[in-house]
Parts: sequence; structure tokens; C-alpha cells
Amino acid sequence: MSATVTRDLATGAAIGTTRRRHSIPIAIRLGIGLDRSMWPADRAIAEFRWAALTLGLMFVLALAAHLLADPTGRYGRAVVVTGIAVAVVGLLAWSPFSPRLTATRVVRRGIGPTVLLVAIAAAGLSDPAVLDAQIGTPFVILAFTYAALTPGFSIAAVILLAVEANLVIQHAGIPGHSVLDPHAVDFLVRATVAMLAGVAMHEVDRGLRRERRRAERLAARKGAHADQLEGLQRIVRRFDGSAPVAEVMQAVVEDVATTFDVTLVSAYLPDETGRLSMVGVAGYDSPFHVIELGVGIIGRSAATHETIFSDDVLSDPDYRAARPDVRSEVAVPVLHGGELLGILNFEGTSERPIGPAHVAVAEMLALQITGALRSARLDEERRHRLHAIERVLEVSRGLAADLDRPRVVASVVDAARDLLQADAIEFVSRGVDGTYRVEHALGVVGQGRIGHAVESGDGLVESVIRDGTRVVWTGGGEPVGRPVGLGLPIHLDGVPSAVLAATRSRSDRPFSELELRMADLLVTQIGVALHNAELHARVSEAAVRDPLTGLLNRRFFDEAVETAFAAAVRSGRELSLIVFDLDHFSEVNNIHGHAVGDAVLRRVARAMAAVIRTGDIVARYGGEEFVIIAPGATRDEAVAVAERVRAAAATETSRPIDGLDVPITISAGVASRLGDEADGRALFRAADSALLAAKRAGRDRVVSV
Repeated sequence: MSATVTRDLATGAAIGTTRRRHSIPIAIRLGIGLDRSMWPADRAIAEFRWAALTLGLMFVLALAAHLLADPTGRYGRAVVVTGIAVAVVGLLAWSPFSPRLTATRVVRRGIGPTVLLVAIAAAGLSDPAVLDAQIGTPFVILAFTYAALTPGFSIAAVILLAVEANLVIQHAGIPGHSVLDPHAVDFLVRATVAMLAGVAMHEVDRGLRRERRRAERLAARKGAHADQLEGLQRIVRRFDGSAPVAEVMQAVVEDVATTFDVTLVSAYLPDETGRLSMVGVAGYDSPFHVIELGVGIIGRSAATHETIFSDDVLSDPDYRAARPDVRSEVAVPVLHGGELLGILNFEGTSERPIGPAHVAVAEMLALQITGALRSARLDEERRHRLHAIERVLEVSRGLAADLDRPRVVASVVDAARDLLQADAIEFVSRGVDGTYRVEHALGVVGQGRIGHAVESGDGLVESVIRDGTRVVWTGGGEPVGRPVGLGLPIHLDGVPSAVLAATRSRSDRPFSELELRMADLLVTQIGVALHNAELHARVSEAAVRDPLTGLLNRRFFDEAVETAFAAAVRSGRELSLIVFDLDHFSEVNNIHGHAVGDAVLRRVARAMAAVIRTGDIVARYGGEEFVIIAPGATRDEAVAVAERVRAAAATETSRPIDGLDVPITISAGVASRLGDEADGRALFRAADSALLAAKRAGRDRVVSV
């Protein structure tokens, strides 16, 4: 039995201990939660909850006085008033409506005075008889101390002064009392101390809030500065060599306008002509695309290599208006070792002007991007140079592998247009008669000039032909409107055998030094390729030409007659063949020698070439025999051709040769395709049979079959 009791007590003790362990953390958690709820991030809500706490302290004080020190019940009113007030304010302070209530200025300014009025009403300070009540002064001190932390402190101070004056006046009117009554003096002293303490607390609180706002502004400024530094680093990182400088500068300008909140931003780079070309713009509708050095604030900054800031552009004689509302401007040069890399320009309007802070930002930005811009420009130049070299090598390899002149010229023109970024390219070549004609061209103007002869004048090609050297037009010269041009002579045997001319329609895009060097290198390769093509053409021509007469030879005829026969069969057209033989030519050689005979053959060949139809082919078949292939000619038309040749040859040889009269007659045989011939050789045999018939008939005649 005793063991059972002992066990029950131990169990009960353990249960009691466990309950106490659970109750303590709950109380602590409630206290921590209440403490945290009194300090929300929104100060207005915090002031509302502090009002509930102050009223709660009043309620506790009134309740204690009522229960412990008020047998007559004179503190009952204080309990009721503070109890109602703490219930109402507490519910509102922790309700979802508190943010909306405290967002109103009237509520925020009225909370402090309201708590003070509650304290006055609860203590009954309007009755002079309560001045000796110990609860009145603590209520006022609590309420006024709280009011010192609220925006309505000045109103609360006026209310307290009015209460003090009212009590003194009423107390002075009570029989047997004086103004210096001990209770009145005690209340006035305590109220005055509370007033002074409240004022001091209010000033301290206001100072703390002022320092907090200052700290917040500093933090915001530091944050903005950090954002600007990050933006600056982002701007510098754009110059990574992955894009052309012009594209990068446009992105940089947009970043500057956004990061540094500048209304109008522009960037300019110097071009080959020494002028400034716009490469980036933000905020402008009609910016200046090209600016001369020394012209305007931007041009003056570029010319002097100094930062130019004008807070009143209307008073600056150099200012050029890009927008009518601009009132301030700063232009900062981007320099590297004394070399002008570009210009950064900020402009402010009358509503959003720029000042010294923007000048500092512009100079800092120019300093930061100097190295990056220089590296980007070098990278871009290296890329252009590498592309140019690769393109020239590619063309050189293609030219070296091709000996066909038309293909060589077409390849050259195409490569030149790509390499020089030209709007029009012309390739002009010199003919055997010394006339220069447009052989190939690209571009609207150039294509219409193919085959045209180049006349004397002051044009680009004419200047190259006349001077024999490279000619460069930078644009803007005489005559007015002259385009940017580049003329390059291609020398063979010491004279310009061809001219490569490139033109650009825009006068602000002259050819760079790199482009000129690459063009010279390209022309050298072109000269070699054309020389090789010409040699190949000469060799090929020699293989099919008779060296004595200059006519096509038998080797060429054998292939040409079969080609012409096959074409006639496919198309169903006529085809005629004429075979000639010089009558008694062997006697010329025997009597006058082979030199005279060779002269006779050359004269006959010249006569034939002069009277044949366009499209006919004349060849020396061998010895004193010649042949003409006449595609599309009927038998009668071929006979007419043969008769013209016979008459022309007789006229040509009637003139003395080295003082000797060597008249020659010609016999000719004509054969036309009838449809039963197997090939061109069969047609030749028919014409040769007709020639034999002409000789048997007495020579110096034309016979057809």
C-alpha cells in the first residue's frame, strides 16, 4: 500500500513538473510574440500599438488603485474609461484595418492627443477635488510620454497646458485654497517636469528619425552608386571584340541613358576624313550624323581634346541645336595617348538639366572605356585586315587555277566589290586597237556600260589611263557631287592593259588605308592572272591557227565541221561547205620563190576574211587549199559567198608583190547538206568533188553539187 502511494506521488510530481516545463515556454513565447508585435516595420502601426500598451498600463494602474487603495470606489471611473479605451484601441491596432487607419494623417496626428484626453478623462482632472488623488499625475505622465513619440505631440502639449491652467484657475476659486496650495503646486511641478521630459524625448526621437532617414538616404545613394558601378562594368564588358565597334557604341549609349538617367546621349567616332561620325544615339529624333572638327560643342571638344560643359547652351556661340528644348550639354573626349578615339555627349532639357554630377559621370565613363574602346578598335582592324588578306588569298588561289579570261575577270570584279565594299565596280580592258572598253561591271550604272568605249575626259578610268597610276577620289571634290572612287591600273608590258575602278555613292565613306593596300595587292594578283590567261589564250590560239595566214588550221576545221554538221542535224537548218584551191600556185613557187608564194597566200587569206558572212568560219586546209564553213547558208547563198571570195582574191593579187605581177585565180567547190550525208567529212568530200569538177572545167570558177 505504501509503495502504491509513493509511486502515485512520484507520478503526480512528475506530471506537475512536466506541466510547469510546458507552461514556462508558452509564457515566454507569448511574451516574445507580444514584444515582436510591438515593433513592426511600419512605424505608424507601431505607434498605434504603443497607444494600446499605454492605455493598458493605465488600466492596470487604475484597477490596482481601485482594488487596493479606494474603498470609496472613486477610481471606478478610471477603470471603466481606460478599460474601454484599451479594448477599442487594442482591437484596432492588431486588426487587418490598422494599416489603412494609420495611413491617414489625421489618425496619426490624433493618436497622441487622444491617449492624453483619455488619461485626463479617466483621472477626472477637470475636478479640482481630485488633485490630491495619486492616480492623476501618473496617468498624465504616461499619456504625455507616449504623445512625445507621435506626430501629434504639439497638440498634446497644448492640451496639457490648457489642463494645467484650468485646474489652477478652478483650484484658486475654492474657498480656503490659494494658488500655492500644496496639491496644486505638486501637480504643476510634476506636469511641468513631464512637459519638459516629453519635449526632450520628442526632440531625441525626432533626431533619431532624422538620422535614420539620413542613413537610409546614404544607403540608397550607396546602392545607386553600386548600381552605377555595376552599370559601368557592364558597359566596359561590352567591348569584348564579339561585335563591331559601331554596334557596341549604340548599346553603350543606351546603357548610359538608362543607368545614369541622362535624357539625351550620343557618341561619335572619328572617320577617315577627320570628321566625327555618329555611332550611337538615345533620345534624339534628328541627331547630327556627321560633325566637323571645331564645329559646335562636340566639334570643339574633339578639336581641343578637352571636356566642354555648358549649363546654358543658348549663350554658347558654337552650340548647334539638335532639339529645341536642350539647355545644357557636356562633351567629353575619349583619348588614348593623345589620340582621339571618340566623343561622349550628354544633353539636358529645361525640365531635366545636366550638371556637374553628370560631367563627372561622363568623364569617368570616358576614362573607363578608353582602354576597352582602343582594344576593340584594334580587334576590329585585325578582323578587317585578316578578312581582307583571306579574301585576297582566296581570289589568288582561284585566279591561279583558272586560265579562262572571262571567268578570271568576273571573279576579280566580284572579289573587288566584296573587298572594297563598293557600290559599283568596272573592269576596263585595252583592245588590240588600243581602245579601252568596259569588259565587265557590277552595279546599276556599271552594268549598263559593258562594251562601251572609254572616251577621253576627266573621269576616274580616264585619269588612270592618262596618268598610269592609282587615282583616289575622296568625295566632295570637283565636279560637285563626285563620288568616292578608286581607280587601279593593271600593267602588262609597261602600259595599263586594264583598269579596275570602284566607286561609292556616299561621300562620307572614303577608302581606308587598309583598303588601298589590299586593293594594290589584289591588282598585283590580277595582273599575274591576266598575264597567265593571255599566255594561255595565245598558246591555245596558236594550236588552232595557221602561222602564215593567221586563219584557223586544219586541226580546228576537222572539229568545227563535225560540230556544225551535228548542230544542223539537230536544228534542221541548212549547212554549206566551200573548198577553194589556188590555180597553178605551184608555178608561182617555182618561178618567183616561196617568199612570194607565201605573200600570195596571205593576200588571199585576207581577201577571204574580208568578204565572208558573220558566223562563217574560214580555215587554211593545207598548202594552197582553203575551206569555208557556212552555217545556215543554202547552196545558192554559198555559191554567192564563193564568187565574192574569188573576185576579192583576184583583186587582191592583181597588185604587184615586191615589184612582181603575180595574178592568181581561184577555183571553188560548193556542197550543201542534203540529208543523206553521214557526217561532216562526207559533206567535205562532196565539196572537194565539186572543186575537182571546177578544175576540170577550166579553173577560175565555182561549181556546186
